[in-house]
Order: sequence, then C-alpha cells, then structure tokens
Amino acid sequence: MRATTRGVVTLAVLIGAAYMFPLYLAGAVGVAVRADLEISGTQLGAVVSTFFAVGAVLLPFGGRIVDGMGPRTSARIAIAGAAVCLAAVAVLGGTYPGLLVAMAVGGIGSTVAAPVGGMLIARAVPPGRRPLAFAMERSSIPAATLLAGAAVPTLAAVVHWRVVFAIASVLVAGILLLPIPQLSTPDTRAPQAPLRPLAPLLLVVVMFLLASAAAFGLSTFFVGYGVHLGLAEGTAGVVLAVASAATIGVRMTLGLLGIRVPGRVTSATLLLAGAFGFVLLAVPSPAAALAGALLGGAAGWGWTGVVGLAVVQSHPDAPGASTALVQAGGCAGGIAGPLLVGALAERWGYPAGWLALAGLALVAGIVAAANSGIWRWVSHGVASSEVDLVTGPSLTSERTGVSYIGTTMEGGAVQDGPLTGVRVLDVSTILAGPLCCRILGDHGADVIKIEHPEAGDGMRGHGQAKDGLPLWWKEISRNKRAVGLKLSTPDGADLLLRLAATADVLVENFRPGTLERWGIGPDRLHEVNPGLVIVRVTGFGQTGPYAGRAGFGTLAEAMSGFAHLTGEADGPPTLPAFGLADSICGIAAASATSMALYARERNGGRGEIIDINLLEPIMDAVGPGATVYQQLGIVGERHGNRSTNNAPRNTYRTSDGRWVAVSTSAQRIAERVLELVGHPEVITEPWFATGAGRAEHADLLDGHVGDWIAARTEAEVTAAFEAAGAAVAPVYSARDLVEDEHVRATGMLTTVPDPDFGPLLMHNVMWRSTGAPGRIRFTGRALGADTDDVLTELGVQADELARLRADKVVA
Repeated sequence: MRATTRGVVTLAVLIGAAYMFPLYLAGAVGVAVRADLEISGTQLGAVVSTFFAVGAVLLPFGGRIVDGMGPRTSARIAIAGAAVCLAAVAVLGGTYPGLLVAMAVGGIGSTVAAPVGGMLIARAVPPGRRPLAFAMERSSIPAATLLAGAAVPTLAAVVHWRVVFAIASVLVAGILLLPIPQLSTPDTRAPQAPLRPLAPLLLVVVMFLLASAAAFGLSTFFVGYGVHLGLAEGTAGVVLAVASAATIGVRMTLGLLGIRVPGRVTSATLLLAGAFGFVLLAVPSPAAALAGALLGGAAGWGWTGVVGLAVVQSHPDAPGASTALVQAGGCAGGIAGPLLVGALAERWGYPAGWLALAGLALVAGIVAAANSGIWRWVSHGVASSEVDLVTGPSLTSERTGVSYIGTTMEGGAVQDGPLTGVRVLDVSTILAGPLCCRILGDHGADVIKIEHPEAGDGMRGHGQAKDGLPLWWKEISRNKRAVGLKLSTPDGADLLLRLAATADVLVENFRPGTLERWGIGPDRLHEVNPGLVIVRVTGFGQTGPYAGRAGFGTLAEAMSGFAHLTGEADGPPTLPAFGLADSICGIAAASATSMALYARERNGGRGEIIDINLLEPIMDAVGPGATVYQQLGIVGERHGNRSTNNAPRNTYRTSDGRWVAVSTSAQRIAERVLELVGHPEVITEPWFATGAGRAEHADLLDGHVGDWIAARTEAEVTAAFEAAGAAVAPVYSARDLVEDEHVRATGMLTTVPDPDFGPLLMHNVMWRSTGAPGRIRFTGRALGADTDDVLTELGVQADELARLRADKVVA
C-alpha cells in the first residue's frame, strides 16, 4: 500500500480499537468493579448494554454526520469520544448510576466513531486494496478484546480499576497527536444520497443484530462461565483473548484473499460454524468450553469484514451512513446478547444461555445461506440494471415521432468506479488531455480541473453555446472540480506542488519545457510525491526535431496518413469534421494512465512519466501503411468510401433519400449480399474468393448493390439485409442517434441533471462494467467553482485565499 493508504488504514484501525476499547475494558475489569460497587452480573450486563443502547439509537444519524463532516473532523471527534468515555468511567464509575452515565457517554462517542473507518477506507483506499483494509479495520475490535482480556486483568490486580481507565484514557487521547491524512470531502451543499436499495440493507442489519447478540454475549460472559466451570479467572481471560486472536486470523485471511469466495458462502459458513461453537459451550466441560469459545468467537465475528466491505462499496456516496446503519444492528445485538445470556444464566444456568445464542447465530446463518438476492448485492454491489432510473427529457423526433427518454444514475448511485480513491490533477487544455481526465473521472477518480484564473480552458469556447454557456464543456469537464490557478506565478506553482503531494496522477499538455520553466517539472513534482504518475500530452512528443512545434489534432490528422487516404480518388485530402486525433489520443492516454497506476502497485510505488503525442495514436489507427511501404513499396491512395481490402464496401443511397453503409469483410457476408441483390452468378468467379480480388472489381459489385438499394427504402433495405444475415447500417446524424432504439436501450446516451440547463443529454460513460461501473456525478462547472473547497482541503486559510484572489493567482 502507498504511504497515504497505509496512514489511512492505520488511523481507521486505531479508531476502531479506541472506540471499542472502553467497552472491553469494562468487561475485563468487571470483577473488580462489581466487587467495589457490589453490583450483580445482570447489572454489569446493563452497564455494558447502555453503551450499545445509545449507539443503536444515534448511529443512523451519526453516519450522516460523518459523511458531511469529512475525514479529519470525524476522526478527531471519534478519538476524543473514546478518551472521554474512559475518563468518565474513571471519574464517575464509583457509583452504579455514574457507571451507567459513563457508558452512555461512550455510546454517544461511538455514534461518530463507528462509521469513520468505513468512510476513511471508502474515500482513500483503492478498490483492489479494500478487502485487506477492511479486514484490518474490523480486526481492531477483537484486537481491543485481546488487549483488554489478556493484559488489563493483570494490571487491575496491581492498581485500582479507576487508574486502569485513567491510563487508558491518556493512551487513547495520544492518538490525537498522530498526523491525520488530508482526504477529499464531499460537497456538503448537495443533498446526501439516499441509501439504495434499503430493503436488502435492512435485512443485513437484522443479520448483524442476530450475530452480534451471539458474539457479544460470548465476550461479556465467558470469563464468568470459565470460573463457573473451574477455570482460573486468568485462564478464562486468556481463552477469550485466544478466541479474539482467532477472529483476527479469520478476518485477515479473508482480506488477503481479496474476499474471492462469494459473500453468501463465506458468511453462511462462518455463522453456522459459530452456532456450532455455542452448542459446544453448552456442554458442561472445560474442554468443550475452550473449543466452543475458540470456534464461536472466531466464526461468529469473522464474517463482518466481508459484509462491511460490501455495504460500503454498494453505497459509495454515503459510506458513513451505510456503515452506521449496519453497525446500529450490531449495537442492538450488543444490548440483546448480554441481557439474554445474563437472564437465562441466572434463571436456568449457562447452558440455556449458550443454546439461545446458538439459535441466534443459526438463524443469521440460514438467512445468509437462503437469500441469494441479498448476497448477490452484498458480494458484488447492485448491478447497474438495478440502479434507480430517473426520467430525463422527452426528445420526440419530428420525422418519426419516436420518443427518447434519457436515463441517468443519480448522485446516490450504488457502486464505486474502479478508480475511486485516485486523485487526478487535470492541467491540460483542448482536447486530448481533458478527454483523458474525463474518462478517469467517469470511472471514479476525483479529478481537479486546473485552469488559468482569467482565460480558463480554451475548451470553454469550443463548439456551440446556449444562452452564452458552452455545451461541449458540460460533457468534457463533467466529474471535475473546477479550480482557477495561475501556474506561472510562484504562488500558483507552490499551490500546484501542494496539490500534487495529495494526487496520484497529473495530466498536462504544455509545450515541452514549460512546466520546467515554472519550477514544477517532473523532477520537482516527484520530489514532493514520488508516486505521482505524470502524463505529458503534446503534438509531437517531448523529444525530437518537432518537439517544440505547436501541436494540434489537425496537424496529426494530416501527417498520420489519415487525410491522404480520406476523400474521393479525384478529390483533395480530406480532414475530419471533428477532433479525431485528439480523441484517439485522449482514449490512449487514459489507457496508459490506468496501466501506469497498476505498474505503480507492482514496482514499489514509483510513479511513471508518460510521454504521449497526438501523432502516434492516430498513426496506429490508420493501419500498417509504413510496413506495407517498407516491404512492398506501395503507398496507399484515396478510394472514397471503398476499401482496398474487400468489396462491396461503400455507402449507397436509398429510394427515400437516406444513405446506408455496407461491409463485406467476411467472405460469407459478401456471398450473402450478392445473393440478396440478385447476382449469385458472380460468387462463382475466381476473383470473388478473396477480398483483394473483389476490391479489384469494385465497380461491378457497387453497381449491382447500388442499383438494388436505390430501388428500396432505408427500412426495406435494413430489414432485408438483417433477414439475410448480411451487414448494413444506416448513416446517422446526431438526431438519428438520439432516436435509435438500440442507443436508447443500451444507455449509450443519458440525461444528467445540470444547474443551468436542467436535464442535459450527453454521451454516457464509455464502457459498462458489472463489478464497478462508472457514472456521471455532475456536469462541467463554472471557472473556479471549486477553488475555495479544494484549497481549503489543502489547508489554505481564508486570509491567504483572499490575498491570492486579489493577486489574480486564483479564481
């Protein structure tokens, strides 16, 4: 794991241990407390249950608070809450009411502390690292049990229990002295996403309640049961500690495996094994008790890392709230388990209590095993087909009357993209670099768009506008936070370096040497962040005779061979009417960035420098012209819409004035086309057997196909070709694409809420992924819309922001 990731996971583990430590500490010194206050076992159970009662009521609210406050504030409150709880027990715990109040204080602290770990991991840990990260965070709770159960009773035998709690309070408060990593915070101005789908989430909550009741009942009462069976008090505590260690082992094993086993199978197996462990505890034998404690403790809690990971990944916009809701079920189990076992043990004996817990774990295990729908959701998150769809604008064709209803995933989409947790600095302009960053943002990356504070990105002036607002900008800069920053100034360069220290990727497309001249070249960037992947997009590359030339897509389209091959044979070279070279380069740059991020994980965390230019990707797309020239001395020429590799291949006009395109790359398809158009005799010609042979007779074949198509409408042609198994497609305009039923059905276009235009139709995320689909979170923003938020996250104070704005360094 990278340093930032390790720091976040360490913090999550410490918080998990800190907020549960008061509880387990209370159980560990429970005998001393009971002797001091002369309270019964049932009363001690009520003390422990108070902690969970408060948490169960407040946790759903606390999760929402955590999502809104962000990582740093939440982490500090969580640590402080645990320390205050321990101090409260030391000060107030001399009376039974005081002890209840102190544990209630702990329950309030857990309201914020419990969801923090899930939120931290969801925001900062790459998806591939999350199983292990969640296993470590969830293991912090049995680790607290291990420490409290094994070490604290020994300390409590030497000093008064009040001193034990006071020392623990100081140690927990010391965590506040550790540096807390700066992570991105949500836009608190936007409404928080609803938890979707709620029904399976609530069923998981119920399972947590049942299993937690069993596990907490074991944790709270095993020491007393061990003494009841004749074990020494210290021995019983060590057994409970060993069970906790086994729990850590189970969780860490699942984390290291990346939770490759389906959640349904893993969870059901562990819960049912836990139920068997509780049955063993009901056998009045020290050996059975030892085996039952080990099996029940490890299996009963081992599954929660699997569920915790899945719940958070299924609700990426509300990781704190989703974690909190599930943990509220755990708190409810923490109330029910100790009270149930305490009451049953005092009335009918311990075996009755253990059998009751076995029943709870058994029910939870059966639910896990039987309900495949819940566990598909738990294992993989909600598939894109299950996302709530929002009706977009009705776009009705004047020609056909077809109605297009766009769909979009709301801000509360239920699955992370694969690049969630990756931060990208987009320091590029027209068009390749911005497209690269848009693709990364579509798939989960936190993209910060950095523009000149006055001129902005030139893309803002490209394409059509409505009411003075650029339409292309809304799409090319979607999922990007907009920051105005003048990099050519010392202050601007310093702020970029500070941002780079928090980032994973930087994409720029200045002329070679520009960043170096400003003091923010790759060497300087890697000084502040060795793991930064730097993507340098230029017209002709960082080296070579043309490196210093101005580079634009038109030049690459001309030099690549594309224009030379495009157009009619007797016409001029033809350039595309759109940014073809830029777009190909942008897609290639996104691919190169993804590979560099993967390589970074394998090579010790060192970030690569990617040198990509506009010319090379489109050269590759044009085909092996250089190879053909080197081997055969042949230079390709223009052939209009025909191909030198096969025929018939052209566009043909239909009787209703439409155009269709026919392709016959495969031999059998060519045969079907000629059979369809009524000329099967040419199929037997020797030259027809190869694509090159057919290309030499393109005039003849185009005549046969063109005459047949010219006598029919587009609809008739398309239907006949489809029935014959031949390949044809209509030549579409933008209007045709909007109206097409396949484009609508597959979601290639989507509507997205926009503050200026309302529902805005645009291209959807470029590809679909079942495990972690990308999504559009918001459209392109106004210049500098997020400057204050981003720089505040960086630690820039309000007075400094005002100065920078006055100096026109930021917008």
